[in-house]
Amino acid sequence: MSPTIAVKVFQMFQHQFVRAQPTYVELTDREREILGCMVKGMSYKMIADACFLSYHTVHWHVKNIYEKLHVNSAPEAVAKAINGKLV
Repeated sequence: MSPTIAVKVFQMFQHQFVRAQPTYVELTDREREILGCMVKGMSYKMIADACFLSYHTVHWHVKNIYEKLHVNSAPEAVAKAINGKLV
C-alpha cells in the first residue's frame, strides 16, 4: 500500500470512530429534570415526590438516563452530567 493510500485509510478510520461517539446526549426534558435532582443528591423517593411521579417511573427514567449516558451508576451519571454540562 502506498503512503498516500495508507494516510487516506487511516483518516477514514479516524473519522469513523469520531462519528460513532455522539458529541452530545439527547435527554428528554423529564430525564434532564430527574438528572438534575440526582445531581442535588436526591433519592428516587425524593425525586418521585418532587416531580409528582411514582417511584417506579423514576426508576424507569433513571434506567434510560444510564443507557443514554453509557454509565452504570448514579455517581457516574452525576459526574457525566456535571462534566458534560447536561444540567
